[in-house]
Amino acid sequence: MICIFVPPEQITKNNVFITGDEARHLALVLRVQPGELISILDGQGNRYECSVQQIHKKEVRARILKKITHSAESPLSVILAQGIPKGNKMDFIIQKATELGVCKIIPLVTERSQVRHTHKIERWRKIAISASQQSGRARIPEISEPISFTEFLEMDDKSSLRLIFSEEREGGSLKTVLYNMRHVRDITLLIGPEGGFSQEEVKIAIHRGYIKISLGPRIMRTETSPIAVISIIQYELGDMG
Repeated sequence: MICIFVPPEQITKNNVFITGDEARHLALVLRVQPGELISILDGQGNRYECSVQQIHKKEVRARILKKITHSAESPLSVILAQGIPKGNKMDFIIQKATELGVCKIIPLVTERSQVRHTHKIERWRKIAISASQQSGRARIPEISEPISFTEFLEMDDKSSLRLIFSEEREGGSLKTVLYNMRHVRDITLLIGPEGGFSQEEVKIAIHRGYIKISLGPRIMRTETSPIAVISIIQYELGDMG
């Protein structure tokens, strides 16, 4: 069944009004027909089973058959603060991190960042919406505006577990850290761009309460690291496995 996100303000007691890119996609690409069943998510934990009533490339109207409180959300609240990498790597990171259940992604400009300005925020938000639809999530992760590493650390961080990924072998074992933090539900993860974080950045983060972690002897690309770390966290503390 086709599943899409629709803003809650476009949902009434009996009907859903689908506009913009989603309407064009339903009408011109998927070619839905009157009477066809579709699933609507409102981004607030509700799913609606609907029957398509009227179809136009500018608006599709569907009648609500059933409203269901829906959740494919992780019991963990994971925030990924990711150093912005070159090219389209951030697209991949946002897509996969969304599928893995993160609740927020913060693009970071760090000391070693080669990308210091970007106009891709709206693109990244669309990727997060698409990945949420594909994975059946009830909520869309927040994609924040890029901020500097220093600004990020100055933010009020209430996470009970804060981790900074380091390519250096002397970082603590992630497995050991998670084993000793079985009760944790709020996690902030710091991952650098190409070349990782500088020693000074790691030092400052540790001073602010971050635990330096390592994933072993192999050096991972910046787009591989968050996927590996989040997968392990979800397996050990979340709802994977």
